Amino acid sequence: MKFDGLHAVADYAALYALLRQDSLATVLDDELGDYCVEADADHATMTFSAEGGQSITTAADLIAILDDHAITWGWAHPAGQRDGIASALRKTGSDLGIDELTDPTVSLPVRLSAGEVDQYLDETADIVGSAAVQSTGVSPYYTVRLDDGTRQVYLLTDFSLPEPSFADFATKMPGVMNAIAVNDHRVAVHGMAARLGWHISWRSADDIGRSPTCELTDGTSRAHIDFDRKGRPRGYRCELIAS
Repeated sequence: MKFDGLHAVADYAALYALLRQDSLATVLDDELGDYCVEADADHATMTFSAEGGQSITTAADLIAILDDHAITWGWAHPAGQRDGIASALRKTGSDLGIDELTDPTVSLPVRLSAGEVDQYLDETADIVGSAAVQSTGVSPYYTVRLDDGTRQVYLLTDFSLPEPSFADFATKMPGVMNAIAVNDHRVAVHGMAARLGWHISWRSADDIGRSPTCELTDGTSRAHIDFDRKGRPRGYRCELIAS
């Protein structure tokens, strides 16, 4: 996947953002069960509605719209707000010299089959969402899929969720690590630890390739991750201690 500049921003928040997505899904499932979603970009809201009549409405800012041709950033789209929260991505792009974040639209690859486009848009929506979390400090994000396959990516700006705990991370390895769309898993782990205030240390393993390993701790519990020489996770250990 291309978009190296976009990935450079998104990777740092990708693991943290995924844990927040997981927490959001748990809350919605627990409170609503089966539900449908209605996004209103004009009024910057999103409503999750269950068949029984229960609903949750939250403020939601349009970050980007993805179709099979391009990403259109929310700050450049008629349904978005030019100086709204999505403009933080434009500032990040300006500060770091990333054209993918400062251009109003970013073309997507051509010559993809229908199945490839579908998967590509899902992965790209997650990259966009993670970049938004990193640029704004706001999470979670939510992707709405329209009938024509277009994705709309929103930040839920007032949905209250507890921060991920060390147990949340440790007990969901390796599933969450294998689910994130990143160029470098090491960056994602380091970004999560930094955001949550956990201590992380790195060293080279004793194998021939001197592959990287890291140790994370919240001051009580510990986790160890081994990576291969391309930065992909290959082994996990954790010691959870109740606080």
